[in-house]
Amino acid sequence: MTLHPATLLFAWGVLVVSLQSSPVSTLAWVAGALIPLALFLARRRALILLRRARWLLLSIMVLFAFATPGQRLDGFAGDMGITWDGLTLASEHVLRLVLLLVSLAVLHEGLGTSGMMAGLHWLLTPLAKWRSLRERIVVRLMLALDYVESAPTIRWRDWLNRDLAGPDHLELATGSVGMFDWLVFVSLGLIVLLRASVLI
Repeated sequence: MTLHPATLLFAWGVLVVSLQSSPVSTLAWVAGALIPLALFLARRRALILLRRARWLLLSIMVLFAFATPGQRLDGFAGDMGITWDGLTLASEHVLRLVLLLVSLAVLHEGLGTSGMMAGLHWLLTPLAKWRSLRERIVVRLMLALDYVESAPTIRWRDWLNRDLAGPDHLELATGSVGMFDWLVFVSLGLIVLLRASVLI
């Protein structure tokens, strides 16, 4: 039974939200399963996303390592202000972001750009009657993803200096959400509510 892209996109969102409140031990287990899977199923997409986020990952590591109070490391690193607590927090947040990116790569590889946008189009149904906002969001994201996919090696500075012409029209096959999709939606919603009640 095939799930609607909106269901898979919603499941990915639940995964991302769950990772934000998961302990380090859980993150390690998820990383041990998800990162090899992403490198097997969506190696190119995963590596591109990680390469483009490298400065963000480095910034997170540096900021937490230097700005978090705690027990300082021995030697020169400690003299610079790096703490064990900072390294622990930095590694935790970097791992969360890496898991977010590689899971997105797997989802994008499986659904494709059109599937991702079809899922987003359905999830944005509450905005359908508000000045075509849903269509504008989806179209702009489709154009951005399509251009990034077609020209992955172009630097952002070159984008600013180019006269870019988009396609004349875009096609989006949205499909319909079935009963099994609704069952997954309800199940995931209950999981989110249960986790929220435990955290509170």
